[in-house]
Amino acid sequence: MPSIVAEAAVAEGRPVFVIGIKGWSDTAITEFPHAWVRYGALGKTIELLKQAGCRDLVMIGPLDRPTLFNFRPDMTVLRSLVRVLGLLRRGDDGLLSGTVRYFEETHGFHIRPAEEVAAELVAPAGSLTATKPSLADETDIQLAVEIVRERGAKDLGQGAVIAGGQILDVEDNMGTDEMLSRVARLPARHGKSGVLVKLPKPGQERRIDLPTLGLTTVENAAAAGLAGIAYEASGALIANIAGVGRRADELGLFVLGLPAGTGDGDT
Repeated sequence: MPSIVAEAAVAEGRPVFVIGIKGWSDTAITEFPHAWVRYGALGKTIELLKQAGCRDLVMIGPLDRPTLFNFRPDMTVLRSLVRVLGLLRRGDDGLLSGTVRYFEETHGFHIRPAEEVAAELVAPAGSLTATKPSLADETDIQLAVEIVRERGAKDLGQGAVIAGGQILDVEDNMGTDEMLSRVARLPARHGKSGVLVKLPKPGQERRIDLPTLGLTTVENAAAAGLAGIAYEASGALIANIAGVGRRADELGLFVLGLPAGTGDGDT
């Protein structure tokens, strides 16, 4: 995802500078002007951004919630320790919204959604595949939507897997791939059944942390024995939309874009 956004920015003639977090960011960012920082080096990050003349920021790519084991705060973080601890006590969306406000209000950056730069990432409405959901799949999708909405309102996750009207698993802070791995380890079901539904949380800060899908999601859903995947149109990012549709058809899965607003209960 970061490379796709950077490539799109370059194609538009925008100067690009990428900051990668050691141990998290893909080495593909080295194709662009870049720097590496450790997780927790907030002061260094801001310094590098200002030195590079950055005004607009896109925050994209996987990153776990800070813990004592993966987060090494620098003096900038320590000087704002009360504020940081307050953010950490919130749910994920509260933490991310607070981060956005810190970059914008304290340092004058403008946070831009990834799709504003790389429109090809916007998840479209309708089916990406020739494979279509069955009536049973549609029923599972509706139940999954209700569950994800309810959990999302509590800032608990963006995804769920439902099969035959039963909850197989729900997304936690380990992410979608780990959830699908757990489903794959459950006792085998007869044939392909069950759906993965991913939605943004109701009222969440949509400039960052939208649900993301890609070829790995499709592969993992197939390995878990699922019949398909559903997401909210314009409420998710998909890397290589055409490739995702082709691979899903090869594996016999449907991929379906639900109407915009599904995550907020507008449909």
